[in-house]
Amino acid sequence: MRVYIKEVEGKAVVYNAVSNEPIKEFDDISDAVKYAVDHNYELPIRAFDGEFVTDKEGNFLYMDDKKLIEYADGTLVQGAKICPKCGWVAFGEEIVDEDKEPRECYVCPHCGNVFDCTPDIEEIGEAD
Repeated sequence: MRVYIKEVEGKAVVYNAVSNEPIKEFDDISDAVKYAVDHNYELPIRAFDGEFVTDKEGNFLYMDDKKLIEYADGTLVQGAKICPKCGWVAFGEEIVDEDKEPRECYVCPHCGNVFDCTPDIEEIGEAD
């Protein structure tokens, strides 16, 4: 079962990620994480700083056995990759680079890192 942990009135509460129903309440987040691990519950992706990762709307994100990023209900998150700088989830979007060329890149909403752009800078202008 996929779960998430949320702080409510100073308590760390473990929730069923699909039904959003509370499972158990703890005084400390580390106790909530231990409980989830001990019960083989699947926690959301954690960034390098230990924070649970969400999409832009605040929905917790999970990683399946094939390293694909999913929502709690198993729906695949399209156009997303793990940010190599902070471990958050970056999303594909079109940006305009310093040469005013449009490029499709992954942009991390957490740290602002821009990576894996296409076409590569070296490829721009090769067709001239």
